[in-house]
Amino acid sequence: MDTKHLFVGKKLLTAVFVFLFSIFGIQSSYADYYPSGIQQNVSEQTLRNNGWTLHYEQTYGTPIGNTTTPIRPSGQYVILSGKAVGSSTITVAAAAPTAQVFTETVRNTPQLLNGTYWYYTLAVNCPTCGSIGFAPTSSITQNSADNSNTEDPLRMSWHLQDGIGGYRLGTFLDFGNNSTAYLKQVWTWNGVSTANVRRSSNLSFAQSLYASDTLSDEDGQLRVTVDQIMNKYGSLIK
Repeated sequence: MDTKHLFVGKKLLTAVFVFLFSIFGIQSSYADYYPSGIQQNVSEQTLRNNGWTLHYEQTYGTPIGNTTTPIRPSGQYVILSGKAVGSSTITVAAAAPTAQVFTETVRNTPQLLNGTYWYYTLAVNCPTCGSIGFAPTSSITQNSADNSNTEDPLRMSWHLQDGIGGYRLGTFLDFGNNSTAYLKQVWTWNGVSTANVRRSSNLSFAQSLYASDTLSDEDGQLRVTVDQIMNKYGSLIK
């Protein structure tokens, strides 16, 4: 079997699908804003404009407790984030499927979800390590929240212990677990596109192509095929 021609054939099939998508307005269930990896300096308006709603917001000094009930949303996807009080810019944030984020992990053993290492350990099972959060690498120290590499701006960690707030937002460490200067946030999204351009029944070809978060084109062959289709049939697409 000629695997090269088979591969190109799959690319062509994908391009044709995108072509039909643009003409007939086939709806997609992609996320409007579902970033991979840890994000910095994100406008809250970006989340709101793309279907995310704020589920939980409390100061860093507010205890969550030995539970995730207050912070676990029902939506399909979740973003955990933190920011300074009074600011509309999120300091650091990460997104992943809700069910997986709230799947309990063993101490210091995070799981890789959507480009970020996540952990969630309840104090009832580990009295000295109850916490939830994320990090850019698998190297964490749940003691009880993650206090490794204190100069790393891409780490966030919250205590999950009765009566204890805190603890970490990037390089900010709430040593007293009572800060009122920073906020813990949980955002939720149900996986339904909300952006006006993506509700349109006649997306442009380019919008249709770049809207998808599942297309892969490492060798550029898909783009070549798309350009060929556009050169020949572009005038038919409004």
